[in-house]
Amino acid sequence: MMVRGWLYALGFQSLCLVCLFLCCVGSAWADAEDPLASLSLEELMEVEVVTTSRRAEPLSQVAGAVTVLDEDDIFRSGATTIAEALLLVPGLHGVQMDTDKWAIGIRGFNGILSNKHLVLLDGRPITSPTTAGVVWGNTIPVSIVKRIEVVRGVWTHLWGADSFTGVINIITKSAAETQGGQSVTLAGSTGIEQLFRYGDTVDDVAYRGYLSGGYRTGDWITGEGDDRSSQDWVKQQGGFRVDWENAFTDSLSLQGDLAASSINDGASGSQKIYRPHVRNEFGGYGQFSWHRATGLDAGIGFRTSFTRELVSVADLTGGTNTLDAELQYAAEQYGRHRLTWGVGSRYFWDDIKSGDRATIDKERRYTFTSNGFVQDRVTLLEDSLFLFLGVKLDYFGQTPVEVQPTIRLLHTREDSEYWLAVSKAVRADTRFQRSGSYSIEHGGKEYVVYAPDSLTTEKLIAYEAGYRQRFTSDIHGDISFYINDYDQLAMIDFDRATRTATLTNSLEGSAYGVEAILDWTVNSWLRLSPSIGLVYQDLRNIDFLPSGDSMPEEGLSSEYKLHAFMKPMQDVGFDVLAGYSISPDERFMPGYFSLEAHASWKASETLMLELIGRNLGEATNQYSPLHIGPSVDLRMTWDF
Repeated sequence: MMVRGWLYALGFQSLCLVCLFLCCVGSAWADAEDPLASLSLEELMEVEVVTTSRRAEPLSQVAGAVTVLDEDDIFRSGATTIAEALLLVPGLHGVQMDTDKWAIGIRGFNGILSNKHLVLLDGRPITSPTTAGVVWGNTIPVSIVKRIEVVRGVWTHLWGADSFTGVINIITKSAAETQGGQSVTLAGSTGIEQLFRYGDTVDDVAYRGYLSGGYRTGDWITGEGDDRSSQDWVKQQGGFRVDWENAFTDSLSLQGDLAASSINDGASGSQKIYRPHVRNEFGGYGQFSWHRATGLDAGIGFRTSFTRELVSVADLTGGTNTLDAELQYAAEQYGRHRLTWGVGSRYFWDDIKSGDRATIDKERRYTFTSNGFVQDRVTLLEDSLFLFLGVKLDYFGQTPVEVQPTIRLLHTREDSEYWLAVSKAVRADTRFQRSGSYSIEHGGKEYVVYAPDSLTTEKLIAYEAGYRQRFTSDIHGDISFYINDYDQLAMIDFDRATRTATLTNSLEGSAYGVEAILDWTVNSWLRLSPSIGLVYQDLRNIDFLPSGDSMPEEGLSSEYKLHAFMKPMQDVGFDVLAGYSISPDERFMPGYFSLEAHASWKASETLMLELIGRNLGEATNQYSPLHIGPSVDLRMTWDF
């Protein structure tokens, strides 16, 4: 402990000295070579997005609220995990709840078991069929991520019921983009991690593989009374990718990953769903994808994957298996119409075993779901006005076919875009919601939640509007507004007399929100990116705080962020992310201020050194009883 404390103090003082030095020399180096990378007006309009139409299209043709984090954004954030990189996105609620747990939500919903948005990894859904949550601690290393597309709002007409409030699409680098060797070492007050990656090409086939391992102490996260953080997180992970591309028409990709971890779970950052115990997790997947170009802006694609995970929710344990496949066709422009359509299916089975505090009605369940979608972009006025009509049909195996339509209107001008949208979405219950019985604390008392007799789909009608503007070559921004009208949301109804509870579709209400972000390249060495997100939630026919997974709460929540990118010298960078956040679903938790800092030095063509400070300042509660304290880590990246 003494050594760890000394290392932390030394690291924190070093970071402060680096900050002071860079601030002092900034003005003297304002005209240094290699100015801060920024997109020109034309380049900005052509930033490609695939999530909003299932085909590559420029951002200027998107009728929705989108944030794209490219490789440089992720690097400049100092993120050591994908969850940390997502803190940059306005309208996305992201916090660390415990050593290995993050709560990520979109537009008013947040929690460890957040079940209202879809998360994709190279097109493969990684949201759990059991809980619809994501085990963020076991996602891929951030160093192989090419970009992250975050689409806020209802996109169920393309991605189905999982995308109730939005989509997070993580896109990795191809094997051809990761040639040669790389070593990434992270060490500091949080622990130590090491990654080795190597890639090469044989004939026309590019490949890469990586191995990583790490140990996180959990000491920078503390609690009061009986609350304690999870300790001694040990993780091992490895993966590969093989790509073959025909210069004319076809491309094939095969990839896979295995991850295993063990942690002494303190159970205090998880709203009493878990219990203190040593928790072991294991997961892996394999995926094959094929794409054939049939024209300049057209093609057919096929993707299939198999995922196996060891689940641990409350004291339920067991394996889940998911086999999925999808076929998609993107047609060329035909007159005024440009069609995209696809079909898909997923087969899910598990072997979950009941525990002492939680049970499940069937220890084996087999579920087959299928879906189909179609979207047409209709050109009303050439290069100016577009109408998007889309619909998706989802069959969940136990309910009627759900129809989820959207209608969107996009008006483009030389330097701006305006869009309107009305969409309908549904959200199906999860395996854990439908079949689980468990204990939960509520109002200082313990209740037993029994499996419900029946649940119907949650429903949402969303009204959205937005505006993107490139004011000058150095200033651009966007703002979006939305009204979400919810019905039949699942919540826990408590019987205080019997100390029992049941999940019912009894919550309804509305959310009114606005999100805005500005990107300003001040000069050759400074770029500022402030953002704001506000959401007011109005719950109807309820006189108490709702309880359940990822629940909204009455009232106003807000997030304010300022990201400053500085490059005072050619090979030196310094970045700061400051923010203030009020939880959308933990009303009794106070708002908290956060400060992150990242200093980088490219010591040579092959060596990069970074100093990363997180939660600098006073330890704070971030939507959980635990206090997230400051940490400082050194990351060294060596290319060979």
